[in-house]
Parts: sequence; structure tokens; C-alpha cells
Amino acid sequence: MGLWTRLANVFRSERLRSEIEEELESHVAEAVERGRDAEEARRALGNTLRQREASYSVRVAGWLDALRADVVFGWRQLRRNKVTSSSAALSLALAMGACVSAFRFMDALLWRPLSVVHAERLYGLSRQGIGFNGKWGSFDSWAYPAFEQMREAVKNDAELIAVSYADRADVTYATEQELEKATVAYVSGNMFGVLDCGRRQGGC
Repeated sequence: MGLWTRLANVFRSERLRSEIEEELESHVAEAVERGRDAEEARRALGNTLRQREASYSVRVAGWLDALRADVVFGWRQLRRNKVTSSSAALSLALAMGACVSAFRFMDALLWRPLSVVHAERLYGLSRQGIGFNGKWGSFDSWAYPAFEQMREAVKNDAELIAVSYADRADVTYATEQELEKATVAYVSGNMFGVLDCGRRQGGC
């Protein structure tokens, strides 16, 4: 029996079982026509239930039939326990939404390249030493005079830019009565030219 026929039989199980039953009865009828007793002919066939299941398993794709049975059973259970099923579906939807949001955040923060030209050439400067708390650590903050000296020292080989830590602040575009909260960071004047933000969609 071909594969496609076995796959199709999975979705016509009731009809297939009827055909198997008719086939077994036809064997009994043939034996009766030859002069044998009906009960004797049935005993000769063996366990009829086993015969039915063996014939059914040969004519269907077992893994797909098991999957169909699981889906049908699961659907019946969901319909029987509607409140529990609704709670589980809602919890699953919330969990999926949280996972998608976390993935998008990580994609924008870590995996997506920066929207500047030659992003692979960007490096951050840091130093190691003893901090104000007396503990050894790494630090990426510099005094502005130190930044100016370093920028002057590498002016023929690289461009150095300074970016402050971002902080929330009140900003206004017109009057003090129209204050708005915004994230503010201070940068050195050459930052936009060095990063060449205008060439990339969306800018820096």
C-alpha cells in the first residue's frame, strides 16, 4: 500500500474500520459458502479484535494516526475544561509576547549593527586601576582635559570622540511651562562628523 494512501487513511479512520469489518465478514461468508460453520470460520480467523487492529495498522501511517489521536484527545479535554484552557492559552500568549519583546530588545541592543558607517572600527577606551572606593576595577570615564590630550596625541592616526553618560532631565523648547522629560547626553562637537551619521537612514 502506497504512502499517500496510508496518510489519507488516517483521516478516514471510521470508514477504514468499516471496510476492514466488511472484509473480515466476507471471509466468513466465503467459508460458509464452502460448507463450513460460521462459528468455526470465525474461530479459524483467530482473535477478531487483533485481526482488526493488525489490518488497521498496516493501512495507516502509525505516527500520523497517533498524532491525530493526541490532537483529538487534547481538543476534547480543552473543550471540557474551558476555564482552565482559557487561562493556559492566556498565560502562553503572555509568555510568548514577553519572549518576543525580550528578543527584540536584545536584537536592537546587542546584535543589530550600529547605524553609523564603519561601525566595526569603533572602539571604547577604558583603564584599570584603583578607584575612589579603594578597589581594583575597570573604568571608562575620563576627565575632559585628559580627553583633549589624547585626541591631540592620536589626531594623525584616529579620531577620538567623547560621550557622556545619558541622564533623564527636564527640557523645554519654548517656555518653562512646557517642560518635558528626555534622555540627555553630552558629546564632543566632532562626533557627528566622525560617525558620518547622515549617510545612514535614521541618523545616529
